[in-house]
Parts: sequence; C-alpha cells; structure tokens
Amino acid sequence: MPKPLLGCLMAAALLVVGGGVAGYFLVFKPAYQFASDVGRFTSEFVALNDEIERDQRYQPPLEGMLSPQQLERYLAVQRDIRAGMQGQLDQLTGRFERVNSELERQERDTNILDMITAYRDLGDLILAAKQQQVQAINAHGFSLQEYLYIRNISFRALGEDIAVAAFGQQGAPPMVRELPEDVVELVRAHREELMKSYPLAWFGL
Repeated sequence: MPKPLLGCLMAAALLVVGGGVAGYFLVFKPAYQFASDVGRFTSEFVALNDEIERDQRYQPPLEGMLSPQQLERYLAVQRDIRAGMQGQLDQLTGRFERVNSELERQERDTNILDMITAYRDLGDLILAAKQQQVQAINAHGFSLQEYLYIRNISFRALGEDIAVAAFGQQGAPPMVRELPEDVVELVRAHREELMKSYPLAWFGL
C-alpha cells in the first residue's frame, strides 16, 4: 500500500476511535473511498508511462550538463502540454496553489475532508496532464528518463523544488552539489516560460 494512502487511512482510524460512529461516517468512509481513488489513480498514471514509445535507458551526462538543444526540445514538450490542457491548466494551477497553501499552513488544524476533496479533484487533472505529456514526449522523441533529467536540471538551475508527487518512478531531483554556471545561465534565460509549467513539474510531470 502506498505510504500516502496508508497515512490517510491511519489518520482516519485515529479520528474514528475518538469520534465513534459519527467519525466513521464523516471521516473514515470518505477516507476509504479516497484511498481507493488513490490506488486507481496510481495504476492509471503508471500505465500511461508504458505508452511512451522510446524506452532506451538514458545515461545522464556528468556534472549536470545540459545542451541548448535538449532544453529547446523540453520547452517544446511543455508548450504542447499547455496547449493540449487548454482550460484544464488553469484548474490544475488553482489546485496547486490550494494544496501548496495548505502545506504552508501546517500550524492550523487541517480539515481532513477538505484535503480529501481537494486531492480527489486533483487526480483527474493530473491524469489529463499526464496523457498530454506522454503524447508530447513521443512527438519530440524523448525517453521518460531523458525528459525527467532535463526537467529536474532545469528547475534545479532556477532554484525551485519539484517532483513533490513523484508517481510511477517519475524521477527525483538530481543530487548535484553545484550545476555548471553555463547551464544555470542557459536555463535562467528561459525562466519565464519554464515557470508557466511549474505546477506540472511540482506534481512530478
């Protein structure tokens, strides 16, 4: 069982112990449904990765190198995803802002039902974005590994945290102490366009 799914059920169980029958109907039952939705979401997300045509293993270059050609191809993929999402991208960005706000407000009591609702709405948007991502990756001849390497290096160069929701071996940010200065300069020149897709990257896309 995935850790987020297990954690949700454990939190719900604790509330049921304290709240009895009312806790079951108000918290545990919705949480169990949410857990089922998470399982379905994860399965569909991983299955979409299997539709990526280029499956050769990508060997990342040493020292976090990134060529202008690689970055341009990555930007082309991002443009295709945003174009394919149309109005859904605004919805995803709104959900990102909501979830990010919740994470930053840990000092207040979190309404577990609000969080369940937020994440259930989020799942369909992420899957829609994933479908667009797979199509764009295929169109521009990426393997998933090369795409993730470029994504991670690019946002690392911008000083942004990403891959929070790394579903289906989406790739963690690179463990590079310091990126080459020419790579940092290359990426920073495209900061404005890259940040248009930051919510996608933040969710591991």
